[in-house]
Parts: sequence; structure tokens; C-alpha cells
Amino acid sequence: MTYPETTVVETIVAHAVPIQFDNSKPENEKVLHSIHHIWTPDIRILAHDGFELYHWDGFLPPPEFAARTLCAFGLAYLRLKRFDKAEAVYLDVLRRFSTTYAAPEAQYYLGVTRYRRDPESDELLAQWGHLCSRYPSSEYRVKQSFKELPT
Repeated sequence: MTYPETTVVETIVAHAVPIQFDNSKPENEKVLHSIHHIWTPDIRILAHDGFELYHWDGFLPPPEFAARTLCAFGLAYLRLKRFDKAEAVYLDVLRRFSTTYAAPEAQYYLGVTRYRRDPESDELLAQWGHLCSRYPSSEYRVKQSFKELPT
């Protein structure tokens, strides 16, 4: 089971207040309908006003879940313009979970985070260069591919 694992628990409670809705209970039907719930687990990172900052469906084993959750928090911090928090989270993914499916996302958005904080820096291209070399077959490498990188 993923949720009781120490790494998963620590990752979640460091950044959020977890709430769980049992989709088999009639009293939860209204809220699940309002978010267009279709599959379980249905993981959402919400702002205090209920705005959805990140979402994914489906089971992940503990290391993948922790890495994906950290990326979710990273994007949430990025959307909220909390660049230092986003950067720290993405660096944590790359340090502890560099071989997970979420790692290319962390590498991609680390560049975006640094660019959004300082558009004059060349960190976007530097981080995308790391993305190209470390994760050449990833979806995020394809997303980056519109931008020619210096050789």
C-alpha cells in the first residue's frame, strides 16, 4: 500500500493537508460529481480557494507517488509564484528520485521556475540542456523541443 509509506506521508504532510473522500459513500457523491471524478485514486492539489493546481489519476508505487506528489507541489508553488519553494521541491525530486517517471517533469519545470523568477538568466536553457542529456526520450524533452538549444 502506498499511502502508509513513510516517504509518502512525509511528502504529503510537508506541503498539504490531505483529505480523502470514499467514492463508495453516498454522502460524498456531490463533491465527487463536482470535481468530475472518474477513477481512483484521484489525486488533486488544490489552492485554499479550491482552484485545482495539479491532478492525476491512478495508482503509483511509493517512490513514484512521492516524486509525482513533489512535482505536483512544485507546480502548485510555481503557479502561486512561490519560486523558491518550487525550486526546492524540484531539486528534491532530482536529488532523491532521479530515476522516476516524474524526474523529467522536475527538470523541465526547474528551468521554467528559474526563468519565471529571472527572465534574464540563462537557466531555462541550461536546465533544458540537462533535460536533453538526462531524459532524452521523455515527454518533457518533446515539450522542450520547440526551443533550439546551444551546442
